[in-house]
Amino acid sequence: MSRAKISTDTMLETASGAQRTTPPLTEEPGLSGPYATTPVTESDPRVRAETLRLIGAAREIRPLLRERQQQTEDAGRFAPDVNEYLIEHGFYKMLMPKLFGGLEIGVANFFTVISEIARGCPSTAWCVSLACAHSLTLGSYWGEQAQRDIFEKHGYMIAPASGNPMGATATRVEGGIRLSGKWRYCSGAPYSTHFFPTVIVPATDTEPEYRAWAVVSREDYTVLDDWGSVIGMKGSGSNGIEMDDVFVPDHHLCHETWSTEVTEPTVGYAIHGNPMYSGVFFGFAEGEVAAVTVGLGYAACDEYERIIRSTKAPFSGSGTLRADNDDWRRVLGMSMSRIDAASAALIRNGEIYAEYGRQVATGDGVFDASRSMRLNNSHFVVEELVWEALQELIRTAGTSASQDGQRMQRYFRDIWATMSRTDQFQFFAAPAVGYHFGATEQDGE
Repeated sequence: MSRAKISTDTMLETASGAQRTTPPLTEEPGLSGPYATTPVTESDPRVRAETLRLIGAAREIRPLLRERQQQTEDAGRFAPDVNEYLIEHGFYKMLMPKLFGGLEIGVANFFTVISEIARGCPSTAWCVSLACAHSLTLGSYWGEQAQRDIFEKHGYMIAPASGNPMGATATRVEGGIRLSGKWRYCSGAPYSTHFFPTVIVPATDTEPEYRAWAVVSREDYTVLDDWGSVIGMKGSGSNGIEMDDVFVPDHHLCHETWSTEVTEPTVGYAIHGNPMYSGVFFGFAEGEVAAVTVGLGYAACDEYERIIRSTKAPFSGSGTLRADNDDWRRVLGMSMSRIDAASAALIRNGEIYAEYGRQVATGDGVFDASRSMRLNNSHFVVEELVWEALQELIRTAGTSASQDGQRMQRYFRDIWATMSRTDQFQFFAAPAVGYHFGATEQDGE
């Protein structure tokens, strides 16, 4: 069965009778209109209203974020007035439990809002995403007293995490540990209220050593001036953090038993009654980055559209725009479809995360390592789709678009930085199959 024939004749006639195929560009693409935001499919009225409000606030600040991209890169972070805007509009409360004044909008909607921020500035979105996402972590795995201590201190939480300790040491003392060390790549550090370092808690006579996450307040650590020399995401505020002999009480420590698997309802579900707090860390974490890349992809499509609708096609004797030529239209059309597919997959990943959490909470199933790793890898595929689109966009945008200070060059550097991290799809694909086969990497099967 064949499809109906699609007309490719989009010729328009001007007042003078001349022909053109592309309407005049009246404003920068991606700032307004029906294609400037991602549709929201949430059915819960409260959550839908909050999500739409946040998306509207993200679109409202988009022109400013784009205008300041270079300034953000140069500073290594977004400006203080942007942070105040984010606080005022509740962005840092997206995954924070309602019990403590949070919005509790769910993972899929969180991904959508982060993508909308990234369409204005990927670096800013990276900083926001990786700093406020740990409200889900805290709300899922720590006890109520720790959650109350931390969430109620400021009424919101901005907290990077890092599993990259450099010479970190923990010493057991009465009631907790004394913690010292330095951690790299703490995205969100400049405006942080707290920090989640990973640490090995020493063994005792009755308990073996174990890996834990700690929560440390801002007054107990130093944010280092060591960020900005990488190729991309220069403005993401991924500074190092250092602390010396800081006391962490036992109830602010959490044994990391939930990184790959949850087989019974979490303490967070018992506290909040929402299965979004009964998930697995690995099923969510890479989505924080994937959400940024989706918005980055849309931003790059916007910039490519601006370029081809405002520059003439090379070697064209008639002086037509690039946008009048199918060679450039094809690239934009294929790229938009790749980004649309990435966005749809990302949102679906968030919905599946919620469903697996529900199954754990109700006893209908488990959120095992196979499920969490496959979700993790699906987030990587989202990033791969954006990477494929960006390669075509920058390759055909022209040399001028690759100059220093140009957005297209910046977006390409940003996706390059994303794809060249230690966390890569290729490193997780084989272990995921091991989990699928019912084996573990440690078994060597």
